Amino acid sequence: MHKWSYSLLAVAAGWLAYRYRYRMVNWALGIPPLRKQVVRWALQIPTVRRAVVSQMLRP
Repeated sequence: MHKWSYSLLAVAAGWLAYRYRYRMVNWALGIPPLRKQVVRWALQIPTVRRAVVSQMLRP
């Protein structure tokens, strides 16, 4: 019985996270230290870094 409750809870939490994902991201990025860490993490990904640098160096 516990297994079903946890499964149902996980599905409900996943659905809520999906439904309100943009609100959660906006809330999280509104916190300056967290935003700084997210930017640092994102710029470690080569594809993201190339895209950002190419946009910054456009004439």
